[in-house]
Amino acid sequence: MLVKGSRIPRAGLATCAVTGVASADRDAWNRLCVPGQGPLRHHYVSAWERATLPGLSSRPLLMHDDDGVLVAAAPAYFYELDMGSVQSNVVADALRKVRKVLPRLLVSRVFEIGSPTPLVPPFLLDPSLPPRRGITDLVAAGLAEAESGDAEMVIVQSFERVRPGATETEALTELGFASVPIPNTVLVDLPFADFDEYLGSMRAQYRRRARKTLEASAHLRVERLDDFSAEVPELARLWGLVYERAHELKREILGEPYFAAVAELDYVSVLALRRPDGSLASYALLLDDRPRLHFLYTGFEERAGREEAAYFRLLYEIVRYGIENGYASVNLGLTTLEPKLDVGGVPKPLYAWIRHRNQFLQRAFARLAQGPFAPDAVEPRRVFRD
Repeated sequence: MLVKGSRIPRAGLATCAVTGVASADRDAWNRLCVPGQGPLRHHYVSAWERATLPGLSSRPLLMHDDDGVLVAAAPAYFYELDMGSVQSNVVADALRKVRKVLPRLLVSRVFEIGSPTPLVPPFLLDPSLPPRRGITDLVAAGLAEAESGDAEMVIVQSFERVRPGATETEALTELGFASVPIPNTVLVDLPFADFDEYLGSMRAQYRRRARKTLEASAHLRVERLDDFSAEVPELARLWGLVYERAHELKREILGEPYFAAVAELDYVSVLALRRPDGSLASYALLLDDRPRLHFLYTGFEERAGREEAAYFRLLYEIVRYGIENGYASVNLGLTTLEPKLDVGGVPKPLYAWIRHRNQFLQRAFARLAQGPFAPDAVEPRRVFRD
């Protein structure tokens, strides 16, 4: 059955890679976005293209019918993947020593199809287009682009699970991809009438932890900023401090151009915690993707996190904001999982699909991803009584 307003694409379908999402018609691209794909909206992808990542070159994939109507799309880009930065562990420490002799060991030029935001399906498909056809043709175009751009590996991400018999599983397997686990994200379901009910639903130890955090940070004032253009330099500075301290995933670097671009979007806002003197203790960059809220990025000085409980308070305030504004869930993202589990988050294992131009290396990467480079297992916590 066709969704109202959809059209039947004609038989002739042409797929290609273009230079930057600006090469795609904004309205046609956004028409393909469904709930759960908010971070793939045209303007947000355009903003993310302003990030700094070694070798970054945006080459989104587009499929048009023979009337020139966009019927499928996917964000995609070249960059250099450093396997040593995927996870901080013993292997990464040993790798740093070996790289004194072999500096590009386990560094690959990659063509990636997907969103930098976890839990976001990568393929934008017209509802009247057979999904298998759309996914197969988009990925085939990506493989051709990767070959012409001399990429060693193609990655398609991210998926909450590998589902036998699912359209994307069958299509990607047929095209020679192997599935690999990637770090967990954390999702908080919000079936609460208000923040008091949320706290009251917690088991005693987690409720005490929440109240201690709220008391320790009582001097911080919560502020919602729909227009945060004046805060762009400080947002970029504080994010940079978090990036430098990070011991987990370190990929794109976000500067003022990125924050200035997202400040123009009416579906992106900032939840800020301010000190009595007006300075910014911490913040959350939030993206509205109803019924889900995405926590994209944060920033704070180390002392604010350690002495003022600014980051822990921020997580509770994100949950509060989600409840009070009627979201069904909030995606808290990939890093610093422990405090996110304490606020009631549930770890969601994620998977990507990889295809290396060298089959031997593909098998080796797949084994590494299942072994020494596998993300740490994360056990859910019984935060709530039920």
